[in-house]
Amino acid sequence: MKRFFTLCALVAVAIFLSPDTAQAQLRIGANGIEFDDDYDSKQTVSARPVISYKHDKVKSKYSIRIGRPSRSSIPGHELGWNVLSNVGYAPYEGTPYGEFFDIRNWKSTQFTVNLFGVSAYSHSAKVGLSMGIGIRANNYRLDSGMTLAKVDGIIVPQAIADLSTRGVKKSKFNIASVHIPMEVVFGNTRRFAFSMGGYVDMVMNSHTKIKYRGGSKDKVHNFPTNFIQAGAVARFTFYGFSIFCAYQPTQLFKTGRGPEAQQWTIGIGF
Repeated sequence: MKRFFTLCALVAVAIFLSPDTAQAQLRIGANGIEFDDDYDSKQTVSARPVISYKHDKVKSKYSIRIGRPSRSSIPGHELGWNVLSNVGYAPYEGTPYGEFFDIRNWKSTQFTVNLFGVSAYSHSAKVGLSMGIGIRANNYRLDSGMTLAKVDGIIVPQAIADLSTRGVKKSKFNIASVHIPMEVVFGNTRRFAFSMGGYVDMVMNSHTKIKYRGGSKDKVHNFPTNFIQAGAVARFTFYGFSIFCAYQPTQLFKTGRGPEAQQWTIGIGF
């Protein structure tokens, strides 16, 4: 029930603030939020007005902006590459599965759309606070001959059937979440700034996806991932373009239900 109300709130925000983005990249269904990573990258996001408030004194000036604030360090779109760390297989001791969660790092991506933001910025001190809410997809690219399955509630590797005849193009594991970032920014985000902070992701859906040559797809939903995924981020911003590095110490999967894995992400924002 808690996930249902969270999902309804996010859908309302997405439709109100950015219908083009929501329709192009986000699918809502019985399994929750699901990203379509085959969307048309030429889709544009329609501009929306922001609500602003400014306060002036003799020696100080600050502003608070709501919507898509220009002083925010949190970009509208982010693209990153995932690398897993501290991968462990304690739940699989005595089994024949081995170290199977070995993702292809440079093909394992993270895509984020931040739909709504709030920023408070001191123009005299050049220090601000940025917050937002958005949607995020983490894609973990697997070996093309292997996928994941659930056996007695535990994640296990599974060879793809009829591999030679069906022509597998790619196999991956996907997690889609509601993304809530918060950062403290130092400097002017319109020129050069440094920011650091953290984020909380609330997982709405997880699934495997096998894409075959010719366009057909197979999906299996609802893997035992942790509902809360949280981490820290550091970011450099140059004239609206940013480079970030994030570390997620929380485990991807529930204890005893899958491989122990934490995550590093390096990427860009714009």
